[in-house]
Amino acid sequence: MTPEPTDDDGVLAPDELQLTDDRVDALGENRYLVRPERMDRDDSSESAAAAAASSVIDADVDTETATDDASRPTRLESDQDQFDRARATDGLAAAPEPHGVDITLKTDGEIAHHYATSNDVREVFVDLLTWYADQLDDDVSPEEALQVMLAASDLEV
Repeated sequence: MTPEPTDDDGVLAPDELQLTDDRVDALGENRYLVRPERMDRDDSSESAAAAAASSVIDADVDTETATDDASRPTRLESDQDQFDRARATDGLAAAPEPHGVDITLKTDGEIAHHYATSNDVREVFVDLLTWYADQLDDDVSPEEALQVMLAASDLEV
């Protein structure tokens, strides 16, 4: 049996933070990106983003899926999953554009990955929706797929 977590587990006090460390990048006012020690700092912004995207595509990871109840699957992550996610996050954070997505999708047992950045948040959003809808069915246009999905959802648009 593991010991009960304390309030101090995983939480750093402000005086414990070292924001001048090589693994820390300032993202904005009071916002920082802290890379794990395993990350390579020598990558340029573009190569870091490309490496992060390819690491998600090329990852050969064994994952398990358990089910709490019939309607809600729970995903169990391995240490490799967390490391790959950290690399993808770092690559996206290093992109020079202010908006972006880095997403991996599983549909009908097939895995697809999409990475996009832009200066226009609307462009990223439309690109993401179009890509997602395009992955669902080869016989239906993305526009038709989105219409069906929105009509079947609880969202009011």
